[in-house]
Amino acid sequence: MSETFIVVWEGVEGAGKTTLMNEVCNSLREMGYRILTYKTPSKTRTGRFAKEYGNEPMIDSLTRTLLFLANTSDDSKIMKREIVENNPDYYFIDRYYLCSIVYGFAYSKLMGAEVDEGDFISFLNLVEKLGEKIFIKPNLYIIVDVPEEYRVKRIDRKGAEKGLEGKLEKNSKMQEYVRRFYRAFVKKHPDKVLWIVNPEGKLDEVRKKLVEELVFRRESLSKT
Repeated sequence: MSETFIVVWEGVEGAGKTTLMNEVCNSLREMGYRILTYKTPSKTRTGRFAKEYGNEPMIDSLTRTLLFLANTSDDSKIMKREIVENNPDYYFIDRYYLCSIVYGFAYSKLMGAEVDEGDFISFLNLVEKLGEKIFIKPNLYIIVDVPEEYRVKRIDRKGAEKGLEGKLEKNSKMQEYVRRFYRAFVKKHPDKVLWIVNPEGKLDEVRKKLVEELVFRRESLSKT
């Protein structure tokens, strides 16, 4: 899998992450690069169950965290197989196990759990150690953010998801906790993360910068 540049796309709800990812995909394909994408929660058995049961209104934060984490772990074998069989230039993962942990900790904190960034890093380290032979090792993480006023407007325009997921999307306190735990990850891996602000009306500008950065990073890696 060393020839494929693996990118995980993460971010707060309403930041325009998936739209930005798709725009970058289109640009890279126009340049001749081969791209594959994978989105979690997926339509596999674990993905469907996580999406359905994990968004029940009364589910507790720990159970929800573990459900989504199970899906990202379980789907890793599918991702590995796709990379080996297709050998793409870039493999884009729309949310991975980092998201499951970040959002799990954010929801736990929202529900009153006394957890902080140190607890988050300790748990992340443990999960990555347990998943050493399971998880894909990304070359780069792109975390997409947006000013909160624009984020709320985007959620209102597109319409929030149903159930618990929709409530968490609209909750500004929840998304601020999400940002805090993502920032803790950035401190842990500053050389592997791009924190991208995707403000209103700047999609094309942000896309161009990301395409240039991804081409540069892939070419730099191939020379090492």
